[in-house]
Amino acid sequence: MKLKALMIVCAALPFAACAGRGATDAELETLKHSLIHRGDGKGRPDNTMEALLYTWAKGYTPESDIRYTKDGMIVAFHDNSLKGRKISEWTWEELRDEDVGSYRGAQYATCRPPLWKTIFTAMEENPVRKMHIDWKDVPPEKVAELVKAHGLEKQCWFITREYDLIKRYKAALPGGQTLNWMNLGNWKRIDFEKPGELEKCEAHMMALFEKAAAEGFKDIDNVQLHCQVRIDGGGRMTFCPRPETMKRCVERLHAAGVEASMCVWQEEAANPEVYLYLWELGFDSFGTDYPEALYAAVEVIKSRGR
Repeated sequence: MKLKALMIVCAALPFAACAGRGATDAELETLKHSLIHRGDGKGRPDNTMEALLYTWAKGYTPESDIRYTKDGMIVAFHDNSLKGRKISEWTWEELRDEDVGSYRGAQYATCRPPLWKTIFTAMEENPVRKMHIDWKDVPPEKVAELVKAHGLEKQCWFITREYDLIKRYKAALPGGQTLNWMNLGNWKRIDFEKPGELEKCEAHMMALFEKAAAEGFKDIDNVQLHCQVRIDGGGRMTFCPRPETMKRCVERLHAAGVEASMCVWQEEAANPEVYLYLWELGFDSFGTDYPEALYAAVEVIKSRGR
């Protein structure tokens, strides 16, 4: 852990990132809600039971995507297509034997796409296991029906950037949980030197935030903002959105009784110091493709005590 480098970074930033915010037992429990993208981020193969089981064993909450096959089976699969065919054009009989793991290494060549029925059954067996269900094409009402049928209302979050879908899920399952994610409108690496680029990206995210805020964040249990960060050779971090904007968002979410989460986008998410800084801004949980960096940051937070 590069704590000396973190101290240098903190001196250049507007908030007391080095104050060393610890965590209560309740806050540590909420940190376990952190969304581990595609099951285990860049680690194990996307949307596989192998990835989910590993993340559950770490005590965190994986995310998987929910889609229909041609014959109406409900599978965990991120991409819209496989081998040039949409997932909705594959039957389950065809898809079930496809290798979806060897791109991460020969040791994963036996990985196959799971049905959500299999995932939910694994969750029923252990009430500690939680899941972020990322909407793709299965109607919110159907997702709610499945979650309720397995008795997993408090173990699952229905997640989407579409506020209207959040409302539909809550209408179908009032006791369910939701996460509304809000991105920067730029899935590529932000050009931090381009005039007006940071302002444009921040404005995109804030428009989504204000839309939900105008309705008092009704039906939303967790708002997950997105950020990108540039780290220069001296360890100085520059964020989009700006730290002061993020801090105000956290304060407004907490005032509304909503969990505040931050997804760190791009490879800088592999640096534990990024999470430590964002923790000082007040975020409750995170989203990441680099969970091992998050786990390392949480160990530092735990070492600080309450």
